[in-house]
Amino acid sequence: MRELLRRQWRALLLFIHSKDALVYLAFVLMATIIWFSNAFSTRRTVTTTIPVTYTLPDNYIFTVKPAEYIRITMEDEGIDLFRNRKRQYALHFDLSAFAEDEEGTFLIPMDEIRQSIAQQMVGDAGIMAFTPEVLSGSYSRQHEKVVPVVYSGQIKPAAQHQIYGEVELTPDSVRVYGNEQDLAAIQRIVTVETDYEGVQDTFVTRLPLICPEGVRLLPDSIYLRAVGEQFTERAMTLPICAPDLGRTDRKIHLFPSQVTVTFRVGTTWFKSIKEQDIEVFVERPQEGEEKLQVKVTSTNPHITHMRVKPEEVEYLIESYETTTDGRSAESVSED
Repeated sequence: MRELLRRQWRALLLFIHSKDALVYLAFVLMATIIWFSNAFSTRRTVTTTIPVTYTLPDNYIFTVKPAEYIRITMEDEGIDLFRNRKRQYALHFDLSAFAEDEEGTFLIPMDEIRQSIAQQMVGDAGIMAFTPEVLSGSYSRQHEKVVPVVYSGQIKPAAQHQIYGEVELTPDSVRVYGNEQDLAAIQRIVTVETDYEGVQDTFVTRLPLICPEGVRLLPDSIYLRAVGEQFTERAMTLPICAPDLGRTDRKIHLFPSQVTVTFRVGTTWFKSIKEQDIEVFVERPQEGEEKLQVKVTSTNPHITHMRVKPEEVEYLIESYETTTDGRSAESVSED
C-alpha cells in the first residue's frame, strides 16, 4: 500500500513539473475568464424589497395607512447588478403639503415613486416593475393637549448616601394627540414603573412612557436624572427665635433659649454651612399651653433630615406697666 502511494506521489510531481501541467492550467484559466466574461455581460433580473417612510405634521395621524414596503424587480448586468442588489434602498415622502384640512386623502403616483428609486441606483440598471405602483392613504387632524409627566418608581441611594434635590424629568411634560373625549380624561402621563438602587453619583437614564389607548404621545420617552451624594451628620447649637406677642409691654423668655440641631449635609458642602442657614423658632403660645414646640427650617437645599433637641421648651412672659412719668415698672407673670 505504501509503495502504491509513493508511486502515485512521484507521478504527480513529474506531471506538475512537466509542460503538460502548464498547458492544463492555461486552459483552466482561459475557461474561467470566458465564464466570468459571459456571466458579467449577461443581463439578469433581481427582486428586492424597499422600506417606505412618511412624514406628517405632529397633530395628524393616518386613518388608512399607506404601504410600508415596495417590492421592486430590476434588470442589470455583471457587477452592477450585484451592487444594486446589495444597496440599502429607502424611500421617504413628506406629506405635509397634503395635511391642510381636518381630514383627507393623498396619492403618490407611479412616476414619482419610479424617480425616487432610480435616483438611488447605480450603473445602467433598469426598473422592470414594482408593487404597489401607487401609494395612497388617508389622514385626519387630531386635537392636542400638554400634560405633566410623573415618575413611577423609587430611587434608593447607596449606603451613607442621599439623593440631592428633586428627581429631574426632561421633558417634564409631553404633548398628547387624540380626540377631545380621550384627551379630557388624561390629566398626566406616567412612566413605566422602574426602581433603581445604589445610586451614589449623577444617574441618568431614559424611561418609556405609558401611552393611554387611543392617543399618541410626543415624545414617547423622557430622561430621568437623579444625583446621589455622600453625606455626613453635623450638629449646631442655635438660639431660638422668640415669637412676637403683638404688644410692646410684654416679653417672652424661653427655657432653654438654645437648642441643638442635628442634620445631614453632603460632604462637599459640610464646611459651607452657616448658622444663618437654619432658623429655629417657636410660635406664639396659646392659652393654657405649658410648653412650646420647637420648630426648625432651612432654605439651604444641602441640609436635610433635621432634628432638634429638646423638642419642647418652657416659657415665661414678662409684663411691663408704664408709670405716669413715662418710665416702665416691671411685673412678672408666668403663663
